[in-house]
Amino acid sequence: MIRWSDALAQCQRSDTAHVLVTVIGTAGSVPRNSGTKMLVTAEELFDTIGGGNLELHAVEQARQLIKEQVTGQNLVKFPLAAALGQCCGGHATLLFESFCQTSQTLWLFGAGHVGSALINILSELPLNVHWVDTRADQFPSDINAAIQCHHPDDPTDVFTQINSNALLLIMTHSHDQDYQICEQALTQQHQGFIGLIGSKTKAARFRHRLRHAGLCQTAIDAIESPVGLSEIGGKRPMEVAVSIAARVIQCYQASLAALPEKATLSSQDFTDISKQLTRKPDDLN
Repeated sequence: MIRWSDALAQCQRSDTAHVLVTVIGTAGSVPRNSGTKMLVTAEELFDTIGGGNLELHAVEQARQLIKEQVTGQNLVKFPLAAALGQCCGGHATLLFESFCQTSQTLWLFGAGHVGSALINILSELPLNVHWVDTRADQFPSDINAAIQCHHPDDPTDVFTQINSNALLLIMTHSHDQDYQICEQALTQQHQGFIGLIGSKTKAARFRHRLRHAGLCQTAIDAIESPVGLSEIGGKRPMEVAVSIAARVIQCYQASLAALPEKATLSSQDFTDISKQLTRKPDDLN
């Protein structure tokens, strides 16, 4: 069985919606003690809070939160006998911590001058950043540990790992690679932001080639090229990087603004949690 903690780390790396369910308090006879956790995704379950109807109802409630894209905390009390028909007759209080809008993932293709300048800014933003270059020796030795580096033989190989809503920034050392990445993204019907560095002439040539390849015109037009805010001038690598980073910030801030409000615990919930956490061991069973 995969432990909830290992599954949690994987969900955070892959931007998978998930709910962490914790037994906050117990009274009488219950399947598991306070502090027990399990992690629920839309399709999988990791670890256990004891099985039976309690776990079944907890999983159903967690998956409803994922379906409704609710992010936040909910406290729910389960009387095992009255509500769930379990003969043990105890009570369990569960805390549901749902993470349905995880951090935005960004894939940066290219570790050249602009890419290297840009990565320094991106590492300070609330993003899950992947950095891709076919030249392994291009990555600096002192890179931020949070940046996940990839050096495949073919840059399109990483698309098996890319979420369809991720942000893509394309700025490799090769126009052929840039085109291949754009074509692969459109072929897989990528839904997230796609930004391509370069001149207006390069953008026009790429659009012509993509049309000739039979790709959707609407998707082609969605590629932002040249990428970055035009009002930020300058051609130095850091100036271009700042322009692109500003556009990235616009994108994820717009996404955050469109999210539903987070579920929050009430003052009574905090009082109940405090009582559960301060109960004497003799009171728990």
